[in-house]
Order: sequence, then C-alpha cells, then structure tokens
Amino acid sequence: MIVAENWNLMRREDGAVLVRVPSTGAFAAGLPDAVFTFRAGDPQYQFWHDEWKRREDAE
Repeated sequence: MIVAENWNLMRREDGAVLVRVPSTGAFAAGLPDAVFTFRAGDPQYQFWHDEWKRREDAE
C-alpha cells in the first residue's frame, strides 16, 4: 500500500481519524477533496491511527 505524504491526517476530539486527500490533476479545480473518517472498530482505523501517530511523532 502506498501512503502519500501529502494526504492530510488529523485526529478529532472524539478520537476519529480524518483523512483528507487533495484533488490533483487536470480536473482538480472542479472536484472537492476526498474526505474519509475512521473510528475505533472500523476495519481500517488502526492503520490510519498508526499513520497519524507516526506523523505526529515526526513533528
């Protein structure tokens, strides 16, 4: 799996991890960013939580 470093990750107060993927390319101006939210219990939550934590620790 490839995780782009330009994806924005943030942790909300309720513990959910929000992943924002900016639109790019020829059609980017007309498209909104893709936004996904993962909560504890979601199958992909632990992956995104670990990625958020890795970036947080690197700052």
